[in-house]
Amino acid sequence: MKTKANALLLCILMIASTLAGCAGDDVEVIKTLEQADCDAIGDGYTLDADHNVCVKEVTTTVTDIVGCMDAAADNYNSAANVAGECVVGGCDDSEATNFDAGATYNDGSCSYDQAYYLGKYASGDMSLAVTQEHLENLRMCKEDSLSGVSSACEIVAVTSDIDPPMMDPADAYDTSSGAIIENVYDTLYRYEPSADGTPVLVPRLATGYSISEDGLTYTFTLREGVFFSNGEAFTAEDVRYSWCRVIEYGSPDSGVAWIMYETMSTCDGLVAVDDYTFSATLEVAYSAFIPTIAFWIGAVTDAGTCEANRVITTDENGTVVTDDHCNAYLHSNPIGTNAYVLGSYTPESEIVLTPNWLYWEEGNFNLNKITRTEVAEEATRVNALKDGEVDFGSIPTGNLAEVCLNTDTPTAITGNPDLGTDCGPENSLTVALGIMNTNPTCEDAAGGDDVACNQFMADGEVRKALSYIYDYDTAISDIYDGFAIPLHGPIPLGMPYVETQHPTFSFDLNMAASILDAAGYTCDDHDSDANTPCQRFSGDAIRVFYNDGNVNREANANLLAQNLDAVGIANEVIGEPWGNMLGRMFGTANWDFMFLGWAPDYNDPDNYWFPFVAGADEHGDVYNTQYDNDDIDALLLAAKTETDYTARAALYEQAHDLFMEEPSLIFMCQYLSYHVHSDRVSMPSEVPPATIPWFNVDKT
Repeated sequence: MKTKANALLLCILMIASTLAGCAGDDVEVIKTLEQADCDAIGDGYTLDADHNVCVKEVTTTVTDIVGCMDAAADNYNSAANVAGECVVGGCDDSEATNFDAGATYNDGSCSYDQAYYLGKYASGDMSLAVTQEHLENLRMCKEDSLSGVSSACEIVAVTSDIDPPMMDPADAYDTSSGAIIENVYDTLYRYEPSADGTPVLVPRLATGYSISEDGLTYTFTLREGVFFSNGEAFTAEDVRYSWCRVIEYGSPDSGVAWIMYETMSTCDGLVAVDDYTFSATLEVAYSAFIPTIAFWIGAVTDAGTCEANRVITTDENGTVVTDDHCNAYLHSNPIGTNAYVLGSYTPESEIVLTPNWLYWEEGNFNLNKITRTEVAEEATRVNALKDGEVDFGSIPTGNLAEVCLNTDTPTAITGNPDLGTDCGPENSLTVALGIMNTNPTCEDAAGGDDVACNQFMADGEVRKALSYIYDYDTAISDIYDGFAIPLHGPIPLGMPYVETQHPTFSFDLNMAASILDAAGYTCDDHDSDANTPCQRFSGDAIRVFYNDGNVNREANANLLAQNLDAVGIANEVIGEPWGNMLGRMFGTANWDFMFLGWAPDYNDPDNYWFPFVAGADEHGDVYNTQYDNDDIDALLLAAKTETDYTARAALYEQAHDLFMEEPSLIFMCQYLSYHVHSDRVSMPSEVPPATIPWFNVDKT
């Protein structure tokens, strides 16, 4: 209970009289109140200090109501006049993203980000399965659907070949494998397009590095809180182990280890300083070292799982006979720290990627599934894209006009809005090559081991003649429909030192014939039949391989065959599935000629010269041509470590002139690249050697 005094003005008594004076003046008389005036009003009235007002104090009684006076509270009481305890529902967990400091109880509304779940998993407070479940619910793409699209959260692509010959980054060297590896595995650095469209190296599993004064030791600070897709924590030991296995395994099928061998031939210089510090000491200084390990040769896998699945065989004395360094396991079970994992794989049919919910980069997934299907027939791929059945279709230049506009001018190509396609030119450092085996074999008649055959391919004069037999201009105009430019050596336009090359070969069948004649490979009546044309090499046929479904390479093979016939060289054109052809090249010498290409691994001319031309003893010869020239090797080894531009240019010029005297490659052309996909797909421009990670792609 309490009392309140209220001033109540009952009245104001003002008495005024106007009297007339005898002298005739008017006088105003003002009378003030007296207590008697207030008494006359009633009991309890008192005169105020100025004698102007009678007032009376009135006492009222008010009852206290204690209650929650917060209108947002669960127990808000609008009648309360005394503040009491409020009950407020909300998230009372300070680790939640929506923590409410005013909440008095947890109403189940707490939400958490990926850092929270990864932190709980790292501390052991949450199991791997539960962590993955929470992260999936948090990070999965939740778009319902788009008009005409089965799912806005899925990419469907058709291509001429999907088979990855090797999903282990320590022994893979082809684009089909790279399409999987670069989205499953991560590297310390990688290329990404900059704002102005040029490729730049950005940190990934590393956050920074320093270089010793002598330029030999690179010390990396590694990213913390990263996990492999199997739940194992990423540390410096995983980097050391992964790089070391590249060196020790030696990429027997692909030869890709040459990139690591450029700077180190043993594991001695690889050191895990602590969990998040790693150092690599090179045997020779090399300014392009960071670019080389940005390629998937520097990819990192889980050391513990790899070692547990390593297959080693020994003889009766315990001596190691074979050691696969877990290659077979990783080919079937790739384990990395990147955004996706191998969901399923059906050889020569379909390959599916699904999210790695433990992926370290912040943000949710735009795509929950990437499906790539192998379709050899180009018309089927074109129709699937035109009909909106797929998001990507591998479209040859000859079919571009069916899905794109302005295809007569490669730099002006655009999409077709009526078909819903997005087309456009892309920067490219990719080249088309004819690969010549310098020491081929054939199956013997009894079906046993391969035996030497077609040994005329070992003669540099024969390979020089073949370089004149290839019709460069017709290929660019008719096969590539103008989407290519001449290539005069290993280095493409746009790469430093391209000026060290000059045109050497052109299409000239007379020149080819004269070279062969001078070398003793005349065109003779080899079968004593006057009705058959003369042939060289006693009628032995050059075997020309291309991969099935690649219409450009098939057309090149047929064009070459036509011109081989014109100079009297028997030939056989053979199409094989992509994996089979690569297995033939890398695993045997049972071939004479193949049509292939090369996309850059890193931005340096050494990435073209050395793997193309250097001998296998120097870890070059990635195409297994068996070409070997000690003088050229010496020039290329000197060039890779030369820091003076002029001096390095001179070395490449000398190598160019020597190689063109006995080439093992035909430098066919450099692609003018383009992209073709559904306009539902939103993606950044590709800048070589950068690749487009699926995590950065969405459908809008």
